[in-house]
Amino acid sequence: MFGLFGCSKVPDVKNKELISYVYSCGGGMNGGGNSTEISIIGDEVILTYSNKEWWYDDNDITEYKLNKAVLADIESVFRKYKMQNWNNKKFSDMFVADGPSYGYSFKFADKTSVSFSSQVYPMSYGKKLAELDKVIEQYKEQGTLEPGLVTSKKTDEELAGKNNPDNGLVEIEVYECSKDRISFRILNGTDEAVAISNSVKLVRNGNGEMLYNESGEYSIEVNAKSANEEYIISGRLEEGIYSLYVGDYSAEFVIKLPSDK
Repeated sequence: MFGLFGCSKVPDVKNKELISYVYSCGGGMNGGGNSTEISIIGDEVILTYSNKEWWYDDNDITEYKLNKAVLADIESVFRKYKMQNWNNKKFSDMFVADGPSYGYSFKFADKTSVSFSSQVYPMSYGKKLAELDKVIEQYKEQGTLEPGLVTSKKTDEELAGKNNPDNGLVEIEVYECSKDRISFRILNGTDEAVAISNSVKLVRNGNGEMLYNESGEYSIEVNAKSANEEYIISGRLEEGIYSLYVGDYSAEFVIKLPSDK
């Protein structure tokens, strides 16, 4: 296939099963963005909505468990419009200063992927992309809302300074649980760099069940008055109270249905 900029290879997705879909919007003036992602996690299909208004915000996550047929229906739209030919395509010469870009990514069973992004999609393309939204909305209405992380309300000042603590303490903060991941910060609010043992454990409080227990050879170095952002692959978490241990430090967090937050 030849485009304005020479040869562009069309990914071979014939007879390959779609295993994930991602829509994302980002790059706007406020530094925020949002995404819609459908993933296969274990034997479940999970829809993950992620949103933040400003660059300093943590992602607001909402998740649903969907019927597995959703990916087949998304794949049908993809094939109907031969979207593999859109891979890395330039859709418009228009440029919107400080405007966001809208990206789409499709991953298939053999890791082949198709992706494209644009600030502006001509109407003929926009109508076709809107069919993907209709499929997802249909399945979401029949899906099951999933429990998520209970987070405390923070001021804009606290959020903007979250990676520059200055309280004289070393702390752990769980700030996001999505798909099969727990994301956390190691906050060093002291005047000296610290080295923390790279030993991470996840325990379900109440019954003491160990859900994750891994150690690394090297310590985690955190500079003075700064934060390191890390994550572990924990698997899906049910409603309950959990404790995350990192070296000699720990943080307790709660997973509940959003209506109970």
